[in-house]
Amino acid sequence: MSENRTIHLVDIPIGGKGGFTWNRLHEERENICETLLKANEPAANERRELLQARLRKVDDALDRLMSGSYGNCSNCGQSIDDNTLDLDPAFSLCRDCSGSGPVPDMSDIKLEDLNAFDTLVVRTHNSDYHVLLLDPHTGRALVQGGEFLTEPTEGTIMGSAVSGSELNAGEICVGCRLEMWVGERVFLTSPVKSVHVKAGTATESVEAISALLH
Repeated sequence: MSENRTIHLVDIPIGGKGGFTWNRLHEERENICETLLKANEPAANERRELLQARLRKVDDALDRLMSGSYGNCSNCGQSIDDNTLDLDPAFSLCRDCSGSGPVPDMSDIKLEDLNAFDTLVVRTHNSDYHVLLLDPHTGRALVQGGEFLTEPTEGTIMGSAVSGSELNAGEICVGCRLEMWVGERVFLTSPVKSVHVKAGTATESVEAISALLH
């Protein structure tokens, strides 16, 4: 994929929410490009296609940010819900045009109340984590985020707790530390600041899971 884009520094938003969004999108773009450079083996073709598709969405979002149309639906022009953009800053459709919208924010979330293929964005004091639920009843999920889980990795969400207290099994609670098992390691996050849930579709998620696990 050739990139001939020229960006003038004066055009780049450097302050406020626009600057935060720009940095978030640009950081993701750099990570995708770096991953694509490493994904040269034949077995990675399907995953590379997914990454390239995501890269196009990120580039489109950066273009909209530069042109001043960011936050408006690319189909009908209506505003996109802020919660949706918090979950995915590259999202380009409003709730009506996409046919779905984010689940309202919740302070405490019980995994068993969610559905397979729902995605959770967990923001802690130190990091952001994206959790794609595979089985809400067991906590099995694909997890990405923080310093060590730089790529989607299969693990188990055990629950959350305040230091020194008992674990709230199968729950994610604001103010508590999230406990996850990945491989044979236990990951304990810094306290959770917020949790957002986005309903997923089985077809899209199965394709993504297949690419990431093979």
